[in-house]
Amino acid sequence: MMLSLGLLSCNRQTEMTADNSTVPKIAGSKIKFHKLENLSVIGNFDGDGKQDTIIQHNFSRKTKTEIENSPDPFQNDWDTVVKWFNEQDADLFLTLNKNNQDTLNLGLAQGLYCLLNIGDNNADGKDEIALVIDYLDISEVNSCKIYSLCGKKWTLLKQFGIHESSFEFTTPKAPIFNNIKDFLEKTNGKWVYKDYSLESYETQEAVKKMMELKIEKCK
Repeated sequence: MMLSLGLLSCNRQTEMTADNSTVPKIAGSKIKFHKLENLSVIGNFDGDGKQDTIIQHNFSRKTKTEIENSPDPFQNDWDTVVKWFNEQDADLFLTLNKNNQDTLNLGLAQGLYCLLNIGDNNADGKDEIALVIDYLDISEVNSCKIYSLCGKKWTLLKQFGIHESSFEFTTPKAPIFNNIKDFLEKTNGKWVYKDYSLESYETQEAVKKMMELKIEKCK
């Protein structure tokens, strides 16, 4: 429940932020907005040997605009945040910085906790990406999803359970996570992972140790 962006279009007033950007808000409301940078990651994702960039977007189908500012989940009631995103008919998706490339639609969410290039794990000549979606829910049980471009279409090749406590931070600004602590980490040049769905939810004691990550090739 950390990442969020947003624009509000109905009955709005506009106030200036410290960086002189505008933050629309409902007239008479006390909603506190914040701005979040879109996550991005570089790599050879289409197999042409050239560097690509994947960029996160959160789009409002209501206003037909990119969401830039939204209610801060640390300064607003959680129900307010959820209602706001639903009213925006928000749509989270990823794009590649090339023409005629598939868009990876991820649905209604605040944003992403992380967006990682895990390299060419399945030796098919393309880098894979791992991501965790910041859903608009109250559960801390989530999943890491691993995608690859298969036949020019984004395809889910693997997913496993994680706990959102891995993304807790004490700094004023959310850090950029380059792994998922205790669930997806790089050790001795190889990615290893642990599936939270194979743990006891009551005791949170692992029933399996970190295993080497192995991704199947596109079918």
